[in-house]
Amino acid sequence: MSDDIWDQPALKEPRVAFRDLRITDTALRSSLLDSVGDVLENGPILMGPRVEQFEQRMAAYCGRGSAVGVASGTCALYLALRALGIGPGDELLTSPMSWVATLNAIVMTGAQPVFVDVGEDQNINPALLVSAITQRTRAIVPVHFTGRLCDMTAIAEVAREHDLLIIEDAAQAMGTQRNTYRVGSVGDAAAFSLNPMKVFPGFGEAGAVVTDDAAIDKRLRALRYLGTERKEVCTEISLNHKMDEIQAALMLPGFDRIDDLVESRISMARRYSERLRGIVGCPSVPSVGDQSSNFFDYVIFSEDRDGLRYFLHAQGIETKVKHPVLLCDHPAYPCEPRPQIPVADRLASQMISLPLHDKLRKSDIDYVCDEIRRYCNGK
Repeated sequence: MSDDIWDQPALKEPRVAFRDLRITDTALRSSLLDSVGDVLENGPILMGPRVEQFEQRMAAYCGRGSAVGVASGTCALYLALRALGIGPGDELLTSPMSWVATLNAIVMTGAQPVFVDVGEDQNINPALLVSAITQRTRAIVPVHFTGRLCDMTAIAEVAREHDLLIIEDAAQAMGTQRNTYRVGSVGDAAAFSLNPMKVFPGFGEAGAVVTDDAAIDKRLRALRYLGTERKEVCTEISLNHKMDEIQAALMLPGFDRIDDLVESRISMARRYSERLRGIVGCPSVPSVGDQSSNFFDYVIFSEDRDGLRYFLHAQGIETKVKHPVLLCDHPAYPCEPRPQIPVADRLASQMISLPLHDKLRKSDIDYVCDEIRRYCNGK
C-alpha cells in the first residue's frame, strides 16, 4: 500500500469539501433547538417516549416488526450478533471491505470472521459463499458498502439452503431499496449506524437494530441495558448501550426527509456518472427511480489513484480512500493464511471517494469532473 494514502495533508479551506456537516438551514436548526428545549424542559433525558417514537418510526420505515435504538452503529451490530446467539466457535461469512467496526463487533462476540471476496460492486460475492461454508458456519454478515445494496435475494437463498442466519450490516445504507424490499428487511436482524456522516444523520453517535423476531427484540432490549430485565435483574453480562432521549428527539424529523435526501444524492451521483463515464471507473448512471444505492459515498476507480488524488488536492478538492486497509490486513487481526480476495485487493488499490453532501452544488460536481478529465486526458 502506498504511503501517499496517509501522507496527504488536510485542506484548510477546500474549494470542494468532501463532507459538510454544518446545519445551515435556519428553519431546520430552529426546529432542532426546539426539540432539545422540549426534552430539557419536560424530560425525561434517558430512554423516554421519544426513543419509543424513534423505534416505532424506524421499524415502520424498514418494514420490520420492531426496532431497538442504541448508542452507535457498532453497538447495533454487536448487539444484533449477541441477540442471535453468535459466540465462540462460530464462523461468520463477511466481506473484507468495510470499516473495522464490522470486524470488531464480530470478534468481540468470540466468533471468527471468514472473508469472502467481493464483486465489482464492492459487496460480498454471493457466488462465492457456498465454497466458504464449513460445519462451524452460523451466519452471513453482508455489508452494504458505500450505501449500495448487496444482492440480498441471492444471499437469502444460500442462507435458506444451508440453514444460516443473516445479520445485515446496513451501517451506510439507510434509505436504499430494490424492488419490493428496503435495506434491513431481509435478514434475521439488521444493524444501522446513524451518526452525522450518514445519509439519515444523527447529531452525535446513534444506531438501531431492526428485526421481526419478538424473542430477538426482547434480548436486544436486555443487552442494551447491562443485560437486565425490568432494569434491575441482570440475566446476562452486557454493558450500557442505551440511546439518549435528546438524540432520538433530534432524529425524529429526519424520517420525513430521508427519501428526499436519498433522491438528492442519487441525482448528484447521476451527474457525476454522466460526466465521468469512460474517463475513470465509476458507477453506472442511476436510472430515475433506482434507489438500490443511497450513495453514502460516490466511488471512482483509477490505476493511478495516488497521482489523481494529489492532483485533485492541488485543485482544492477533498477526496478520501475508504477504507485503505482491508479487514484481513489490520495489525490487530493477523489472518494466517491470508484469504484469497483478488477483487477486493484490486479495488482497494484503485478506489477514491469524491465529495458528496447535501450542500454540494452542480457547479462543484462539474468542477470536480472537469479536473478529473483534465488530469486523465493530460497523462
